[in-house]
Amino acid sequence: MNDIVVRPFEPGDRQAIRDICCDGADQGKPVDGLFPDREVAADILTGYYTDHEPGSTFVAQVAGAVVGYVNGCFDNRRYGLVMFWIIVPCALWKAVAHKTVFKKEFWTIINSMARNGHRLLLWRKQSFHSHEGHMHISVVRAGRGQGVGARLVQALLAAAQARGVEQITVSVHSVNIAARGFFEHLGFALEKSYPMVMAREGRMERHESLYYVKHL
Repeated sequence: MNDIVVRPFEPGDRQAIRDICCDGADQGKPVDGLFPDREVAADILTGYYTDHEPGSTFVAQVAGAVVGYVNGCFDNRRYGLVMFWIIVPCALWKAVAHKTVFKKEFWTIINSMARNGHRLLLWRKQSFHSHEGHMHISVVRAGRGQGVGARLVQALLAAAQARGVEQITVSVHSVNIAARGFFEHLGFALEKSYPMVMAREGRMERHESLYYVKHL
């Protein structure tokens, strides 16, 4: 893929980021197998970054089209507070308005979250009591393996270092071998792993959530 331009996020990129996220949120596949409402999923997965900390997001553009992005957060405590008090309540209200809460798949997701209660408590501790950062990245299928992701991560790490952030973390599902290799190649080290349950297409699957860290 030629002529890749990596640049800071602009408000006009918001919908492209939401679309790319939903098209690849399930280990590179569409989010529909995990959650029945793409708009609510996009609110939860990207809303904090585009609406509350846009200065920490970068996009990759080819021929005028956004082909990938990296969402960054440089203060986990702020992220946790915004998610708890703003993002999640608004997303739940939207799920009610869309009648998503009346779908079986919605309650399957809630069931899986309840089974991951221990992991959510660990996430809460890290999010509410840490001022370090984390990231989330996604690239369109045609852009994978072309160096787009690496350039996005490098842009984010440079910005984080300039802001005095000492480490960036990323969470990867154990079955996502490609993502694990990608982050390890970029110098992220596996620090912890947690058992987790995922609901996919009405079935419960057991995996590990891998916690990778890059010290800056």
